[in-house]
Amino acid sequence: MRPIKDCNLSGSKYFGLNEGNTIKSEALTIKKADGVFLWAKQGKKYLDLFSQTWSMPLGHNNKKVNTAVKKQINKITHLRTAFFTENKSGLAKKLFELAPTGLTKVNFVLHGSLAVEGAMKLAINNYENRQKILYLEDGFHGRSFATMGISWKMPGCKYSDYFSNGIEVKKNLADIEGKMKSENPAAIIIELVQGNGGCKILGKDFVRGIRELCDANDVTMIIDEVQTAFGCIGKMFLCENYNVVPDILVFGKALGGGYPLAGALFKNKYHLQSGDHSFTFAHCPISMAAGLAYLKELELVLKEKPVEAISKEIESSLLVLEKKYKNLRDTRCIGTKGAIDVLDNEGNPDTKTADLIVAKMLQKGVIIANSKCRGLGNTIMLQSPIIITPEQLKSAFCTFDSVLSKIYGQGCKIGQ
Repeated sequence: MRPIKDCNLSGSKYFGLNEGNTIKSEALTIKKADGVFLWAKQGKKYLDLFSQTWSMPLGHNNKKVNTAVKKQINKITHLRTAFFTENKSGLAKKLFELAPTGLTKVNFVLHGSLAVEGAMKLAINNYENRQKILYLEDGFHGRSFATMGISWKMPGCKYSDYFSNGIEVKKNLADIEGKMKSENPAAIIIELVQGNGGCKILGKDFVRGIRELCDANDVTMIIDEVQTAFGCIGKMFLCENYNVVPDILVFGKALGGGYPLAGALFKNKYHLQSGDHSFTFAHCPISMAAGLAYLKELELVLKEKPVEAISKEIESSLLVLEKKYKNLRDTRCIGTKGAIDVLDNEGNPDTKTADLIVAKMLQKGVIIANSKCRGLGNTIMLQSPIIITPEQLKSAFCTFDSVLSKIYGQGCKIGQ
């Protein structure tokens, strides 16, 4: 066996790629995480203004979540899906209490792509000979073969032969209605905020229109809330703001409080046969304990610290930057999610500068992200943890302003 002389295995040399490809940086070795901060092996401190890809609304190492996990570790660490624990039953019961009316069943898995695949299977099982799934342009639902087929396409993608049943529709009701009639799909899947497609927020009338089309054409409506459920919007589910109840609601990311957990809530008429969507570690007892503790803690935090104040601060700070820098456009904010587009001097998407901004912010100790990998995105995105303080948020935007002033040659500060 060939010995590995280089003991630093944190980079892409051994792992095949730098998974931090939306932050355009060398991989960092993190030794500690607490609250809104990370500390690298070398001691440098980072403010996590992206909540580890929308996953940590309550910050890192939440004490209530970790206490529940420690208790569970001393009881049971693994059970196959055929068995129940008190936490698994308790989590399901809690989700039914919080879910929109009519969503009375749940399926658990460990990550969002599999949760979406489960939703696809549920929809397909509801019909005879209907396998196609409609998805919105700019939509993103995962990186498994099935979910890549219902997401925006990477240029030159070598996996396209696997994508035959995903049908893209435009963001207008006429196109959606036409393809519902011509393609006879089992379902349409949408994100209310298209995060990986550029943080594009769907309009309420549009989403309600899709609900009406689904009812009229007997098509399953799937809402993917992997990025929006459980905290960052200030509610458990963003679809509440739209007054829309989907047939299937997909969740993930935040629910585990830092531990892997995802799944789908769905109406009673939908079903999975035994073996359709069962995985060895899908109902990890540790994740179930974490999820239940997270939801209880989240309810308390949202009562004490409404998201609206953070949202207003993020939006107003982005608008200040947009006013100062002509290359920044189209500020949008929902909950703790904020985004702004980077354009060149001719008004075209400037992907290179967007990546540069993110990289410079990381060098300054603030983690944000670009909307797409491989130099394809021009949207700067952030999502603050709910527990961030006004001082921490102001400091982050001062850093943002400083980075922009050096890139664009303007010396100005937030508040001046």
